[in-house]
Amino acid sequence: MLKGFMGFKEVRTIALGTRECSMLRETRSAELDHIEAALSFQSFGVYLVVWVAISISILHVLDVDYHSTFSSILPSKNHAVSNSFHRHRKPKQSVDQEYAAYYNFTQCYRQVDYGLLDSIVPTVVCQSSKSSPQSTTITHLTSLGWNDGSRWQNFALDFSSAPVVSSIRNASEEGGHHDPRYRLTSSRLRCQCDLSPNASSFLVEKFFPSNDTSMSWQCDDSSILPPAPPVVVVKPTALLVARKDDHNPFFQLAATLNAWALLKHLQIDSTTTQLFVLDDGEPMPTDVLMQTLLAPRHPVTYGRDVVGQTIAFHQAVFLPFEFAGPLVEHLNDEQLCHDSRLVADFRADVFRAFGLPLVPHSTTFNATAGDKRDCIITIVSRRDYGGRRIARMWLNEHEMVLKMQAKYPMCTVQSVDFATKTMAEQIQLVAASRVVVGMHGAGMANVMFASPNTFVVEIFPLSTFRYGYRNLCQYLGLEYVEFRDGADTPWPESHKFIPEADWFKTFDLIMNVVLNNNERVKYDARQHVQRKIHRQHILHMEFD
Repeated sequence: MLKGFMGFKEVRTIALGTRECSMLRETRSAELDHIEAALSFQSFGVYLVVWVAISISILHVLDVDYHSTFSSILPSKNHAVSNSFHRHRKPKQSVDQEYAAYYNFTQCYRQVDYGLLDSIVPTVVCQSSKSSPQSTTITHLTSLGWNDGSRWQNFALDFSSAPVVSSIRNASEEGGHHDPRYRLTSSRLRCQCDLSPNASSFLVEKFFPSNDTSMSWQCDDSSILPPAPPVVVVKPTALLVARKDDHNPFFQLAATLNAWALLKHLQIDSTTTQLFVLDDGEPMPTDVLMQTLLAPRHPVTYGRDVVGQTIAFHQAVFLPFEFAGPLVEHLNDEQLCHDSRLVADFRADVFRAFGLPLVPHSTTFNATAGDKRDCIITIVSRRDYGGRRIARMWLNEHEMVLKMQAKYPMCTVQSVDFATKTMAEQIQLVAASRVVVGMHGAGMANVMFASPNTFVVEIFPLSTFRYGYRNLCQYLGLEYVEFRDGADTPWPESHKFIPEADWFKTFDLIMNVVLNNNERVKYDARQHVQRKIHRQHILHMEFD
Protein backbone atom coordinates (compact mmCIF):
# COMPACT_ATOMS: atom_id res chain seq x y z
CA MET A 1 0.00 0.00 0.00
CA LEU A 2 2.75 2.34 0.95
CA LYS A 3 4.60 1.36 -2.14
CA GLY A 4 1.54 2.16 -4.25
CA PHE A 5 1.11 5.46 -2.55
CA MET A 6 4.75 6.33 -3.12
CA GLY A 7 4.37 5.39 -6.75
CA PHE A 8 1.34 7.59 -7.12
CA LYS A 9 3.17 10.47 -5.42
CA GLU A 10 6.14 10.00 -7.70
CA VAL A 11 3.94 9.98 -10.79
CA ARG A 12 2.12 13.05 -9.56
CA THR A 13 5.41 14.81 -8.84
CA ILE A 14 6.66 14.01 -12.30
CA ALA A 15 3.39 15.25 -13.77
CA LEU A 16 3.53 18.41 -11.72
CA GLY A 17 7.16 18.94 -12.70
CA THR A 18 6.31 18.54 -16.36
CA ARG A 19 3.46 21.02 -16.11
CA GLU A 20 5.60 23.52 -14.18
CA CYS A 21 8.36 23.22 -16.76
CA SER A 22 5.85 23.81 -19.52
CA MET A 23 4.48 26.85 -17.72
CA LEU A 24 8.01 28.09 -17.11
CA ARG A 25 8.86 27.70 -20.78
CA GLU A 26 5.72 29.59 -21.76
CA THR A 27 6.56 32.35 -19.28
CA ARG A 28 10.11 32.65 -20.56
CA SER A 29 8.91 32.59 -24.15
CA ALA A 30 6.49 35.41 -23.40
CA GLU A 31 9.28 37.37 -21.71
CA LEU A 32 11.56 36.83 -24.70
CA ASP A 33 8.78 37.90 -27.07
CA HIS A 34 8.28 41.01 -24.98
CA ILE A 35 12.00 41.81 -24.97
CA GLU A 36 12.24 41.18 -28.71
CA ALA A 37 9.28 43.47 -29.36
CA ALA A 38 10.83 46.15 -27.16
CA LEU A 39 14.16 45.88 -28.96
CA SER A 40 12.43 46.00 -32.34
CA PHE A 41 10.52 49.09 -31.31
CA GLN A 42 13.71 50.66 -29.96
CA SER A 43 15.59 49.88 -33.20
CA PHE A 44 12.74 51.33 -35.23
CA GLY A 45 12.90 54.45 -33.08
CA VAL A 46 16.65 54.79 -33.66
CA TYR A 47 16.21 54.34 -37.41
CA LEU A 48 13.40 56.89 -37.40
CA VAL A 49 15.52 59.47 -35.53
CA VAL A 50 18.47 58.93 -37.90
CA TRP A 51 16.20 59.17 -40.97
CA VAL A 52 14.63 62.40 -39.72
CA ALA A 53 18.07 63.88 -38.91
CA ILE A 54 19.45 63.04 -42.35
CA SER A 55 16.32 64.36 -44.04
CA ILE A 56 16.52 67.64 -42.15
CA SER A 57 20.23 67.98 -43.00
CA ILE A 58 19.51 67.51 -46.70
CA LEU A 59 16.59 69.93 -46.56
CA HIS A 60 18.81 72.44 -44.74
CA VAL A 61 21.47 72.19 -47.45
CA LEU A 62 18.81 72.71 -50.12
CA ASP A 63 17.31 75.65 -48.19
CA VAL A 64 13.91 73.97 -47.82
CA ASP A 65 11.71 75.43 -45.06
CA TYR A 66 11.17 72.11 -43.29
CA HIS A 67 9.78 73.80 -40.15
CA SER A 68 6.66 74.93 -41.98
CA THR A 69 6.52 71.64 -43.91
CA PHE A 70 6.37 69.54 -40.74
CA SER A 71 4.13 71.93 -38.82
CA SER A 72 1.55 71.85 -41.60
CA ILE A 73 0.78 68.18 -40.94
CA LEU A 74 0.41 68.62 -37.17
CA PRO A 75 -2.85 69.63 -35.46
CA SER A 76 -3.04 73.35 -34.88
CA LYS A 77 -2.78 74.64 -31.33
CA ASN A 78 -3.58 77.97 -29.79
CA HIS A 79 -0.28 79.28 -28.46
CA ALA A 80 -0.22 81.82 -25.71
CA VAL A 81 2.98 83.34 -27.14
CA SER A 82 2.41 86.16 -29.60
CA ASN A 83 3.53 85.75 -33.22
CA SER A 84 5.53 88.96 -32.81
CA PHE A 85 8.36 86.75 -31.48
CA HIS A 86 8.71 85.11 -34.87
CA ARG A 87 8.69 88.45 -36.69
CA HIS A 88 11.62 89.68 -34.59
CA ARG A 89 13.76 86.55 -35.03
CA LYS A 90 16.76 86.80 -37.34
CA PRO A 91 15.49 85.54 -40.72
CA LYS A 92 16.87 82.20 -41.81
CA GLN A 93 19.85 82.61 -44.16
CA SER A 94 20.47 80.42 -47.15
CA VAL A 95 23.76 78.55 -47.42
CA ASP A 96 24.93 80.99 -50.09
CA GLN A 97 24.05 84.00 -47.92
CA GLU A 98 25.79 82.51 -44.89
CA TYR A 99 28.86 81.62 -46.96
CA ALA A 100 29.04 85.16 -48.35
CA ALA A 101 28.78 86.59 -44.83
CA TYR A 102 31.63 84.43 -43.51
CA TYR A 103 33.78 84.18 -46.65
CA ASN A 104 36.31 86.86 -45.68
CA PHE A 105 37.12 84.82 -42.57
CA THR A 106 37.72 81.51 -44.38
CA GLN A 107 41.01 79.86 -45.20
CA CYS A 108 40.09 80.10 -48.88
CA TYR A 109 39.96 83.89 -48.65
CA ARG A 110 43.37 83.97 -46.97
CA GLN A 111 45.06 81.43 -49.24
CA VAL A 112 43.79 82.15 -52.76
CA ASP A 113 41.90 85.44 -52.60
CA TYR A 114 42.39 89.02 -51.46
CA GLY A 115 43.14 87.81 -47.95
CA LEU A 116 46.57 87.01 -49.39
CA LEU A 117 47.15 90.74 -49.87
CA ASP A 118 45.72 91.49 -46.43
CA SER A 119 48.33 89.12 -44.96
CA ILE A 120 51.32 91.05 -46.37
CA VAL A 121 53.29 92.50 -43.46
CA PRO A 122 55.89 95.15 -44.44
CA THR A 123 58.90 94.85 -42.12
CA VAL A 124 62.01 97.03 -42.43
CA VAL A 125 65.00 94.69 -42.10
CA CYS A 126 67.78 97.02 -43.20
CA GLN A 127 67.99 100.75 -42.49
CA SER A 128 70.94 103.07 -42.06
CA SER A 129 71.47 104.97 -38.83
CA LYS A 130 73.24 107.68 -40.84
CA SER A 131 71.46 110.12 -43.12
CA SER A 132 73.01 109.74 -46.55
CA PRO A 133 71.77 109.90 -50.16
CA GLN A 134 73.33 106.47 -50.68
CA SER A 135 71.73 104.84 -47.63
CA THR A 136 69.87 101.63 -48.42
CA THR A 137 66.45 100.67 -47.07
CA ILE A 138 65.12 97.12 -47.39
CA THR A 139 61.51 96.25 -46.53
CA HIS A 140 60.57 92.58 -46.30
CA LEU A 141 57.09 91.87 -47.76
CA THR A 142 56.20 88.46 -46.41
CA SER A 143 52.70 86.97 -46.69
CA LEU A 144 50.80 83.71 -46.33
CA GLY A 145 51.65 82.98 -49.98
CA TRP A 146 55.41 83.68 -50.01
CA ASN A 147 58.26 84.71 -47.73
CA ASP A 148 60.74 86.30 -50.14
CA GLY A 149 59.16 89.44 -51.61
CA SER A 150 60.97 92.68 -50.70
CA ARG A 151 61.28 96.35 -51.63
CA TRP A 152 64.71 98.02 -51.87
CA GLN A 153 65.89 101.63 -52.12
CA ASN A 154 69.39 102.71 -53.21
CA PHE A 155 71.47 99.62 -53.92
CA ALA A 156 73.34 97.95 -56.78
CA LEU A 157 73.81 94.47 -58.26
CA ASP A 158 77.29 93.55 -59.45
CA PHE A 159 77.31 91.15 -62.43
CA SER A 160 81.03 91.41 -63.17
CA SER A 161 81.04 87.72 -62.26
CA ALA A 162 77.93 85.75 -63.20
CA PRO A 163 78.23 81.97 -62.75
CA VAL A 164 75.04 80.03 -63.58
CA VAL A 165 73.66 77.33 -61.28
CA SER A 166 73.03 74.78 -64.07
CA SER A 167 72.82 75.97 -67.65
CA ILE A 168 71.30 74.21 -70.67
CA ARG A 169 73.67 73.71 -73.59
CA ASN A 170 70.96 72.99 -76.18
CA ALA A 171 67.17 72.72 -76.40
CA SER A 172 67.18 68.92 -76.57
CA GLU A 173 68.31 68.60 -72.93
CA GLU A 174 65.80 67.77 -70.23
CA GLY A 175 64.60 71.14 -69.00
CA GLY A 176 63.63 70.02 -65.51
CA HIS A 177 67.26 69.47 -64.51
CA HIS A 178 68.57 72.92 -65.40
CA ASP A 179 68.59 76.10 -63.37
CA PRO A 180 69.40 79.36 -65.21
CA ARG A 181 69.66 81.50 -62.06
CA TYR A 182 72.94 83.24 -61.26
CA ARG A 183 74.82 82.10 -58.19
CA LEU A 184 75.37 84.37 -55.23
CA THR A 185 78.86 85.89 -55.10
CA SER A 186 80.47 87.85 -52.29
CA SER A 187 80.21 91.07 -54.32
CA ARG A 188 76.77 90.51 -55.89
CA LEU A 189 74.82 92.91 -53.63
CA ARG A 190 76.11 96.38 -52.88
CA CYS A 191 74.18 98.22 -50.16
CA GLN A 192 74.61 100.46 -47.10
CA CYS A 193 72.44 99.77 -44.04
CA ASP A 194 72.30 97.86 -40.77
CA LEU A 195 71.00 94.47 -41.86
CA SER A 196 68.86 92.58 -39.35
CA PRO A 197 70.28 89.25 -38.16
CA ASN A 198 69.32 86.33 -40.45
CA ALA A 199 67.69 88.67 -43.01
CA SER A 200 70.29 87.67 -45.59
CA SER A 201 69.11 84.06 -45.34
CA PHE A 202 65.62 84.71 -46.74
CA LEU A 203 65.76 87.92 -48.79
CA VAL A 204 67.60 86.68 -51.90
CA GLU A 205 68.31 82.98 -51.31
CA LYS A 206 65.86 81.98 -54.07
CA PHE A 207 66.96 84.80 -56.35
CA PHE A 208 70.71 84.10 -56.12
CA PRO A 209 71.05 80.52 -54.83
CA SER A 210 74.31 79.21 -53.42
CA ASN A 211 75.59 75.74 -52.49
CA ASP A 212 78.31 77.32 -50.38
CA THR A 213 77.01 77.52 -46.82
CA SER A 214 79.82 79.90 -45.91
CA MET A 215 78.73 82.38 -48.58
CA SER A 216 76.95 85.38 -47.08
CA TRP A 217 76.44 89.06 -47.77
CA GLN A 218 76.15 92.19 -45.69
CA CYS A 219 75.09 95.75 -46.48
CA ASP A 220 78.37 97.25 -45.33
CA ASP A 221 79.79 98.65 -48.58
CA SER A 222 81.43 102.06 -48.29
CA SER A 223 79.71 102.95 -51.56
CA ILE A 224 76.91 101.23 -53.44
CA LEU A 225 78.79 101.94 -56.69
CA PRO A 226 81.95 100.02 -57.56
CA PRO A 227 85.23 101.91 -57.90
CA ALA A 228 85.39 101.25 -61.65
CA PRO A 229 82.78 101.38 -64.43
CA PRO A 230 80.76 100.24 -66.28
CA VAL A 231 77.74 101.19 -64.17
CA VAL A 232 74.17 101.42 -65.46
CA VAL A 233 71.76 103.57 -63.42
CA VAL A 234 68.09 102.56 -63.55
CA LYS A 235 65.60 105.37 -62.83
CA PRO A 236 62.19 103.61 -63.16
CA THR A 237 61.02 101.33 -60.36
CA ALA A 238 62.66 98.03 -61.26
CA LEU A 239 60.75 94.75 -61.03
CA LEU A 240 63.32 92.00 -60.48
CA VAL A 241 62.56 88.34 -61.20
CA ALA A 242 64.73 85.24 -61.52
CA ARG A 243 63.26 82.12 -63.18
CA LYS A 244 64.08 78.55 -62.29
CA ASP A 245 61.75 76.78 -64.76
CA ASP A 246 62.00 79.42 -67.49
CA HIS A 247 60.51 77.03 -70.08
CA ASN A 248 57.46 76.09 -67.96
CA PRO A 249 54.41 78.32 -68.67
CA PHE A 250 52.57 77.20 -65.54
CA PHE A 251 55.27 78.29 -63.09
CA GLN A 252 55.85 81.54 -64.97
CA LEU A 253 52.11 82.22 -64.89
CA ALA A 254 52.19 81.59 -61.13
CA ALA A 255 55.09 84.05 -60.80
CA THR A 256 53.19 86.66 -62.83
CA LEU A 257 50.11 86.30 -60.60
CA ASN A 258 52.27 86.69 -57.47
CA ALA A 259 53.98 89.79 -58.92
CA TRP A 260 50.65 91.34 -59.96
CA ALA A 261 49.19 90.75 -56.48
CA LEU A 262 52.23 92.25 -54.71
CA LEU A 263 52.27 95.35 -56.92
CA LYS A 264 48.53 95.75 -56.39
CA HIS A 265 49.18 95.78 -52.64
CA LEU A 266 52.04 98.29 -53.02
CA GLN A 267 49.90 100.43 -55.38
CA ILE A 268 52.78 100.84 -57.84
CA ASP A 269 51.78 102.42 -61.16
CA SER A 270 52.72 100.15 -64.07
CA THR A 271 53.65 103.19 -66.17
CA THR A 272 56.62 103.83 -63.85
CA THR A 273 58.15 100.34 -63.86
CA GLN A 274 60.71 98.32 -65.82
CA LEU A 275 61.02 94.51 -65.82
CA PHE A 276 64.40 92.83 -65.27
CA VAL A 277 64.57 89.04 -65.82
CA LEU A 278 67.92 88.43 -64.16
CA ASP A 279 68.83 84.87 -65.14
CA ASP A 280 70.59 83.09 -67.99
CA GLY A 281 67.40 81.63 -69.48
CA GLU A 282 65.86 82.19 -72.89
CA PRO A 283 63.16 84.80 -73.57
CA MET A 284 59.72 83.16 -73.27
CA PRO A 285 56.15 84.22 -74.19
CA THR A 286 55.31 84.41 -70.48
CA ASP A 287 57.92 87.19 -70.15
CA VAL A 288 55.79 89.18 -72.59
CA LEU A 289 52.78 88.49 -70.37
CA MET A 290 54.55 89.86 -67.30
CA GLN A 291 55.98 92.85 -69.17
CA THR A 292 52.67 93.79 -70.85
CA LEU A 293 50.78 93.52 -67.58
CA LEU A 294 53.27 95.03 -65.12
CA ALA A 295 55.77 97.20 -67.03
CA PRO A 296 54.44 98.11 -70.49
CA ARG A 297 56.43 101.33 -70.98
CA HIS A 298 59.90 99.70 -71.15
CA PRO A 299 61.36 96.62 -72.85
CA VAL A 300 62.44 93.62 -70.78
CA THR A 301 66.08 93.58 -69.68
CA TYR A 302 67.54 90.06 -69.43
CA GLY A 303 70.44 88.77 -67.38
CA ARG A 304 72.58 88.24 -70.46
CA ASP A 305 72.20 91.96 -71.22
CA VAL A 306 73.86 93.01 -67.94
CA VAL A 307 76.63 90.43 -67.46
CA GLY A 308 79.92 92.26 -66.93
CA GLN A 309 78.18 95.38 -65.58
CA THR A 310 76.96 96.81 -62.29
CA ILE A 311 73.33 97.97 -62.19
CA ALA A 312 72.40 100.72 -59.72
CA PHE A 313 68.74 101.04 -58.67
CA HIS A 314 66.91 103.89 -56.94
CA GLN A 315 63.78 101.77 -56.33
CA ALA A 316 63.27 98.05 -56.92
CA VAL A 317 61.00 95.18 -55.93
CA PHE A 318 62.31 91.63 -55.67
CA LEU A 319 59.27 89.68 -56.86
CA PRO A 320 58.18 86.44 -55.11
CA PHE A 321 59.65 83.21 -56.43
CA GLU A 322 57.66 81.10 -58.91
CA PHE A 323 57.29 78.09 -56.57
CA ALA A 324 54.99 80.00 -54.20
CA GLY A 325 51.56 81.57 -54.20
CA PRO A 326 47.96 80.42 -54.75
CA LEU A 327 48.54 78.49 -58.00
CA VAL A 328 51.45 76.41 -56.71
CA GLU A 329 50.73 75.69 -53.05
CA HIS A 330 48.03 73.11 -53.76
CA LEU A 331 49.43 71.19 -56.73
CA ASN A 332 49.33 67.92 -54.82
CA ASP A 333 46.12 68.21 -52.84
CA GLU A 334 42.47 68.74 -53.61
CA GLN A 335 41.97 72.41 -52.81
CA LEU A 336 38.55 73.00 -51.27
CA CYS A 337 38.28 76.58 -52.53
CA HIS A 338 35.81 77.20 -55.35
CA ASP A 339 36.02 80.99 -55.47
CA SER A 340 38.76 83.57 -55.98
CA ARG A 341 38.01 87.14 -56.89
CA LEU A 342 41.78 87.70 -56.87
CA VAL A 343 42.42 85.19 -59.67
CA ALA A 344 39.36 86.37 -61.62
CA ASP A 345 40.54 90.00 -61.38
CA PHE A 346 44.02 88.95 -62.52
CA ARG A 347 42.50 87.34 -65.62
CA ALA A 348 40.45 90.48 -66.33
CA ASP A 349 43.55 92.69 -65.98
CA VAL A 350 45.46 90.48 -68.44
CA PHE A 351 42.72 90.94 -71.04
CA ARG A 352 42.70 94.70 -70.46
CA ALA A 353 46.50 94.88 -70.77
CA PHE A 354 46.41 93.08 -74.13
CA GLY A 355 43.39 95.05 -75.34
CA LEU A 356 41.28 91.90 -75.71
CA PRO A 357 37.59 91.42 -74.81
CA LEU A 358 36.64 88.90 -72.12
CA VAL A 359 33.17 87.74 -73.17
CA PRO A 360 31.40 84.82 -71.44
CA HIS A 361 30.14 82.08 -73.73
CA SER A 362 26.39 81.61 -73.89
CA THR A 363 25.37 78.68 -71.72
CA THR A 364 24.51 76.61 -74.82
CA PHE A 365 25.31 76.77 -78.52
CA ASN A 366 22.46 76.83 -81.04
CA ALA A 367 23.59 74.19 -83.53
CA THR A 368 21.02 75.16 -86.16
CA ALA A 369 21.41 78.95 -86.17
CA GLY A 370 24.83 79.44 -84.56
CA ASP A 371 28.14 80.33 -86.20
CA LYS A 372 30.83 77.62 -86.13
CA ARG A 373 33.20 80.27 -84.81
CA ASP A 374 31.11 80.30 -81.62
CA CYS A 375 31.63 76.56 -81.05
CA ILE A 376 35.37 75.91 -81.04
CA ILE A 377 36.86 72.78 -79.51
CA THR A 378 40.59 73.26 -78.91
CA ILE A 379 43.00 70.39 -78.29
CA VAL A 380 46.17 71.54 -76.51
CA SER A 381 48.71 69.42 -78.35
CA ARG A 382 52.00 68.27 -76.81
CA ARG A 383 54.70 67.75 -79.45
CA ASP A 384 58.46 67.32 -79.58
CA TYR A 385 60.30 70.55 -80.33
CA GLY A 386 63.89 71.66 -80.83
CA GLY A 387 65.10 68.08 -80.61
CA ARG A 388 63.58 67.68 -77.15
CA ARG A 389 61.41 64.68 -76.41
CA ILE A 390 58.10 65.40 -74.68
CA ALA A 391 56.28 63.08 -72.26
CA ARG A 392 52.52 62.59 -71.88
CA MET A 393 51.47 62.87 -75.51
CA TRP A 394 48.04 61.80 -76.83
CA LEU A 395 49.14 59.16 -79.32
CA ASN A 396 45.94 58.96 -81.40
CA GLU A 397 45.10 62.66 -81.08
CA HIS A 398 44.90 63.30 -84.84
CA GLU A 399 42.56 60.35 -85.39
CA MET A 400 40.25 61.46 -82.57
CA VAL A 401 40.21 65.07 -83.81
CA LEU A 402 38.91 63.85 -87.18
CA LYS A 403 36.24 61.73 -85.48
CA MET A 404 35.14 64.62 -83.25
CA GLN A 405 34.88 66.92 -86.26
CA ALA A 406 32.82 64.32 -88.16
CA LYS A 407 30.48 63.76 -85.22
CA TYR A 408 30.03 67.46 -84.41
CA PRO A 409 30.19 69.29 -87.78
CA MET A 410 28.43 72.31 -86.30
CA CYS A 411 31.64 73.04 -84.33
CA THR A 412 35.28 73.65 -85.25
CA VAL A 413 37.76 71.15 -83.80
CA GLN A 414 41.39 72.27 -83.81
CA SER A 415 44.75 71.07 -82.44
CA VAL A 416 47.05 73.83 -81.21
CA ASP A 417 50.72 73.76 -80.22
CA PHE A 418 51.09 76.79 -77.95
CA ALA A 419 54.89 76.66 -78.27
CA THR A 420 54.47 78.12 -81.77
CA LYS A 421 52.13 80.96 -80.74
CA THR A 422 52.69 84.42 -79.31
CA MET A 423 51.24 85.22 -75.89
CA ALA A 424 48.44 87.31 -77.41
CA GLU A 425 47.55 84.49 -79.82
CA GLN A 426 47.45 81.97 -76.97
CA ILE A 427 45.08 84.15 -74.96
CA GLN A 428 42.78 84.69 -77.94
CA LEU A 429 42.69 80.99 -78.88
CA VAL A 430 41.70 79.85 -75.41
CA ALA A 431 39.21 82.67 -74.83
CA ALA A 432 37.39 81.73 -78.06
CA SER A 433 37.13 78.01 -77.16
CA ARG A 434 33.97 76.51 -75.69
CA VAL A 435 35.79 73.27 -74.87
CA VAL A 436 39.52 72.98 -74.09
CA VAL A 437 41.06 69.48 -74.05
CA GLY A 438 44.64 68.60 -73.20
CA MET A 439 47.01 66.12 -71.64
CA HIS A 440 48.24 67.11 -68.21
CA GLY A 441 51.19 69.45 -68.76
CA ALA A 442 52.41 73.03 -68.67
CA GLY A 443 50.48 73.99 -71.82
CA MET A 444 47.22 73.66 -69.90
CA ALA A 445 48.21 76.77 -67.92
CA ASN A 446 46.43 78.78 -70.60
CA VAL A 447 43.05 77.75 -69.16
CA MET A 448 43.68 80.84 -67.02
CA PHE A 449 42.41 82.77 -70.06
CA ALA A 450 39.30 80.66 -70.72
CA SER A 451 36.03 82.56 -70.90
CA PRO A 452 33.25 81.84 -68.39
CA ASN A 453 31.11 78.76 -69.27
CA THR A 454 34.09 76.95 -70.84
CA PHE A 455 34.48 73.19 -70.35
CA VAL A 456 38.05 72.07 -69.58
CA VAL A 457 38.96 68.38 -70.02
CA GLU A 458 42.31 67.34 -68.52
CA ILE A 459 43.62 63.94 -69.66
CA PHE A 460 45.78 62.11 -67.11
CA PRO A 461 48.03 59.06 -67.14
CA LEU A 462 46.52 56.58 -64.69
CA SER A 463 49.26 57.06 -62.09
CA THR A 464 49.50 60.87 -62.24
CA PHE A 465 47.59 62.94 -59.69
CA ARG A 466 48.04 66.71 -59.80
CA TYR A 467 45.40 69.29 -58.97
CA GLY A 468 46.79 72.63 -60.20
CA TYR A 469 44.51 73.02 -63.23
CA ARG A 470 41.46 71.65 -61.47
CA ASN A 471 42.01 74.22 -58.72
CA LEU A 472 42.49 77.00 -61.27
CA CYS A 473 39.21 76.07 -62.98
CA GLN A 474 37.45 76.15 -59.61
CA TYR A 475 38.81 79.64 -58.85
CA LEU A 476 37.49 80.91 -62.20
CA GLY A 477 34.15 79.05 -62.21
CA LEU A 478 35.04 76.93 -65.26
CA GLU A 479 33.53 73.47 -65.87
CA TYR A 480 36.32 70.97 -65.15
CA VAL A 481 36.33 67.29 -66.22
CA GLU A 482 39.07 64.79 -65.34
CA PHE A 483 39.67 61.97 -67.87
CA ARG A 484 41.77 58.84 -67.13
CA ASP A 485 40.45 56.12 -69.48
CA GLY A 486 42.62 54.55 -72.16
CA ALA A 487 46.00 52.79 -72.14
CA ASP A 488 49.31 54.30 -70.98
CA THR A 489 52.82 53.62 -72.21
CA PRO A 490 55.38 52.93 -69.46
CA TRP A 491 56.81 55.72 -67.34
CA PRO A 492 58.54 58.13 -67.89
CA GLU A 493 56.94 58.76 -71.31
CA SER A 494 53.41 58.03 -70.01
CA HIS A 495 51.83 58.62 -73.41
CA LYS A 496 48.12 57.88 -73.76
CA PHE A 497 46.14 55.91 -76.36
CA ILE A 498 42.38 56.45 -75.99
CA PRO A 499 39.94 54.07 -77.75
CA GLU A 500 37.10 55.79 -79.56
CA ALA A 501 34.39 54.28 -77.34
CA ASP A 502 36.17 55.38 -74.14
CA TRP A 503 36.62 58.93 -75.38
CA PHE A 504 33.11 59.55 -76.65
CA LYS A 505 31.56 58.00 -73.55
CA THR A 506 32.71 61.16 -71.74
CA PHE A 507 32.96 63.68 -74.55
CA ASP A 508 29.38 63.08 -75.75
CA LEU A 509 28.08 63.94 -72.28
CA ILE A 510 29.95 67.25 -72.40
CA MET A 511 28.71 68.11 -75.88
CA ASN A 512 25.17 67.17 -74.89
CA VAL A 513 25.32 69.95 -72.28
CA VAL A 514 27.00 72.39 -74.69
CA LEU A 515 24.40 71.85 -77.45
CA ASN A 516 21.20 71.07 -75.52
CA ASN A 517 19.52 73.72 -73.39
CA ASN A 518 17.45 71.22 -71.37
CA GLU A 519 20.58 69.26 -70.50
CA ARG A 520 22.33 72.49 -69.55
CA VAL A 521 19.52 73.40 -67.18
CA LYS A 522 19.77 70.00 -65.48
CA TYR A 523 23.57 70.24 -65.37
CA ASP A 524 23.46 73.70 -63.79
CA ALA A 525 20.91 72.49 -61.22
CA ARG A 526 23.21 69.64 -60.18
CA GLN A 527 26.18 72.00 -60.01
CA HIS A 528 24.13 74.39 -57.87
CA VAL A 529 23.35 71.65 -55.37
CA GLN A 530 26.99 70.52 -55.31
CA ARG A 531 28.11 74.08 -54.66
CA LYS A 532 25.70 74.38 -51.73
CA ILE A 533 26.95 71.10 -50.25
CA HIS A 534 30.55 72.23 -50.70
CA ARG A 535 29.92 75.60 -49.07
CA GLN A 536 28.05 73.99 -46.21
CA HIS A 537 31.02 71.67 -45.72
CA ILE A 538 33.44 74.61 -45.46
CA LEU A 539 31.16 76.42 -43.00
CA HIS A 540 30.88 73.27 -40.89
CA MET A 541 34.64 72.64 -40.92
CA GLU A 542 35.70 76.19 -40.06
CA PHE A 543 32.89 77.70 -37.99
CA ASP A 544 30.84 74.97 -36.29
